[in-house]
Parts: sequence; C-alpha cells; structure tokens
Amino acid sequence: MSAAPPFRQVTGTLVPGGDVQSVTGVRVGSAERTDSGWLTGTTVIAAPPGAVAGADVRGGGPATHETDVIAPGTHSPAVDALVLTGGSAWGLASAGGVQRGLAEDGRGFPAPGLPGAFVPIVPAAAVYDLGRGDGTVRHPDAELGYEAYRSAAELAPLRRGSVGAGTGGFIGRGLLRGGLGSACLRTAAGHLVAAIVAANPMGDVLEPAGRLHAAGVLARLGAELPPAPADWVERALAVSDAARSDPSLRNTTIAAVVTDAPLDSARATRLAQSAQAGLARAIHPSHTLADGDTVFSLATGTAGTAGTDPGSPAAPLDPLTLLMLNAAAADALSLAIVDAALSAAPHEEAAPGGAPRPAALSQLAPELAEAWRRLRTAGT
Repeated sequence: MSAAPPFRQVTGTLVPGGDVQSVTGVRVGSAERTDSGWLTGTTVIAAPPGAVAGADVRGGGPATHETDVIAPGTHSPAVDALVLTGGSAWGLASAGGVQRGLAEDGRGFPAPGLPGAFVPIVPAAAVYDLGRGDGTVRHPDAELGYEAYRSAAELAPLRRGSVGAGTGGFIGRGLLRGGLGSACLRTAAGHLVAAIVAANPMGDVLEPAGRLHAAGVLARLGAELPPAPADWVERALAVSDAARSDPSLRNTTIAAVVTDAPLDSARATRLAQSAQAGLARAIHPSHTLADGDTVFSLATGTAGTAGTDPGSPAAPLDPLTLLMLNAAAADALSLAIVDAALSAAPHEEAAPGGAPRPAALSQLAPELAEAWRRLRTAGT
C-alpha cells in the first residue's frame, strides 16, 4: 500500500468488503446452470422503490431490453430491477421471470384502470456465452430469471466469481475465464458508488507483461498489486487454446453502477456514461464492434435519509459532488472488472463436446489474486 495521492478526494476510497449490496435497499440474486452441459446464468439487481435508472451502450453488438424507457425525458425513469444475463439475445427472456416475481410482490407501474395489476420495469442486458457449456445453444429463460429474483430476497452475501451472469464468461476470447465482480467506493462527500459487472470481453485485463490494465486506477486510490507472471499468456494457452481456435465474435461486458445519491434521470444517465471510462481503463481493447458493452446506473437517493419523511425531496447536489460521483463510478467499474477476473473459479471438469475451458486468472497468478483479496477486505 502506497501513500494516498492528493487527488484521492475526487476518486474516493475503497470500502472494505463492499459491493453493490452496501447501498441501502439494493439486493442482488444470481442463478446459474452448470450441469448437463450448461454454463450460463442470470443476475438480478433488485432496486428499492423510487430508484432512478440510466443506461449507456457503447459496444457494437449489444443485446438489451427496456433501455429506451429509462432515457431522460420518458414517462418515468424509475425501475424495479435490473438484469444482467447470459444467453445473448435469447437470455433476455429471463427478464420476464423477474417481472413475474416483482408483480407477485406488488412492484411495478400500476396499470391504469386495473386495480392490483402492475407492470414491472426491468431493463436487461446480455453477454454472449452461447456454446460455452457443451457447444450447443443453452440460455437463461424466464424460470431462471424468476429463480435469480427470488434469491435476491434471501439477504445473503453477494456471490461473486463464476456465478450468475458471469458463469460462462470468457476474457480475451477464451484466454481466461470471466466472471461476476463487484466493488464499492465512498466519495469524499460521503456517498457510496458501487459497481457490479459480468465480464466477458474480447479484450484482456492484463498487459502482455502481466500488469493489470487497471493498475493506474489502483494507484490513484493509493494501492498497488503485483503483476501476473510474465509468461501468463503461454501458461493460459497451455490450459486452453480457445483464444487460438475460437476467434469468433462472442463477447460483451455488461454492468450496473449503483449510488445512494439522489439523481434525476439525466444525471443517472451521465453516471452510466462516466462509468464506461472505467471499463476502458480495465479492458483493452474495449467497446469494440465485437462487444455489446452496456452499463446501467441506479440512484437510490437513500444517502442521509434516516429520520426524514419518505418521499421528501432531496437537496440538489453541487457540481463538485456530482464530479466525485462520476469519477467514482468509473473507478468502481474498473475495480469490479478486476474482481470479476480474479474471482473466477477454475473449471472443475472437462467440457462435453470439446467446448473450451479457459484458465482462471487466480490459477496463473495466485500472488495477484491473494493481494487483491487482502486489498478488497481491508479497503484503502
């Protein structure tokens, strides 16, 4: 750990053990299928009532659902849940199961003239992980989405790594295994900004010599992690030659950034846009024609609300506070991508049908993985 740089006031500090569930009212549930040739899953971010959302799509091959309804200027920017899922466009069906669970719980937009009927607003995005299990098309459906939503109500610690939407993730076209990761920062103004990501990018998270692409982000937070071994590429190829034999365009990184700050629709959208810079700092190349990189944002407005009347308007945020939120969104997403890569688990068995089984980064760089675990636990 190095001394804190002077611009740490803008970047924030890493919350020890923090993740998106550190933000009051936000719950996450994941469900996956990993047996009988399956390797895919779904993750649900359940939002507290009144949470305002935004979205930003930068990749050339996105698979998304209900992104237009949360754009600034639409009828209502509030959402009931966000879905990150595997299965490419097929996997977007999982959002229907989440809607069913929300409607059963009385959540959603009240249907005019239909007492007791609700239309839950559930934006979703998917990664391309088709064929990762046994080489066939297997994808999340409404039942898996419902299962993931119900698991969010269990109030359990966030599951990270090879779970949910990150179950079938690859990094660097199969050079490494991807996964689900999360990180949380606290700004100097006291707001929490957290990110959760399903990392499945065409690009790499490591430079050829083994240094994390996100090392600069860590340095601004006053932290330093050791590099992976200089021969990490050769060692990864020794486990799986997927990157050499399967160069097809099967990628995408999808994420959500969550804050307890009160934001309107336009500023929530700006938060998602700012977070995309964090994706670019952690993955190279990013936002390619072969990726569908999509980032959602969620602003709960729960910061400093203890003892206030529900629904009372929040005080407007000053420009410096907004700047801090946007800077922290980018950094939180970079760190969540690092967490996804280093939390991914080694594959337990060979794939049926000859599907690729890439190495987990923790296998190739155990010192790096352990250093990240300690940093994540202790914070900055």
